[in-house]
Amino acid sequence: MKTIRILTLLALFVTFGQTSQAQTDGVPKEVVEALKAGDSNKLSGYLNTTVELVIGKTNDVYSKQQAVGIIADFFRKNTVSSFNVLHNGNKGAASFIIGTLKTNTGNYRVYVLTRKTDNKSLIQQLRIETE
Repeated sequence: MKTIRILTLLALFVTFGQTSQAQTDGVPKEVVEALKAGDSNKLSGYLNTTVELVIGKTNDVYSKQQAVGIIADFFRKNTVSSFNVLHNGNKGAASFIIGTLKTNTGNYRVYVLTRKTDNKSLIQQLRIETE
């Protein structure tokens, strides 16, 4: 009977330990900071070699270099005043954030999906759509 209690407690501690670690593994805070600043150069360090990009009528999979150009063009035309994360989550190696990007031309809904590759979270998908 004591063995069952000990094993049950041990299982609970292991489960809670894994859950708390999973909650701290997410989209890097530098990605959020780059969005707040409208900084495509800072964001480029977190882009995967190919990125699914949806910005306005632009909707395709682009190389990292092409994506940086498209993102930089967006930030040039839309000066960012703030970015607020509304939702975030993760499962396994994937993490996401959903937030509101406020610019001089209006508000945008932003969705960022990252996947951990070689111990670094890289952006797989970035969507910036009008609200």
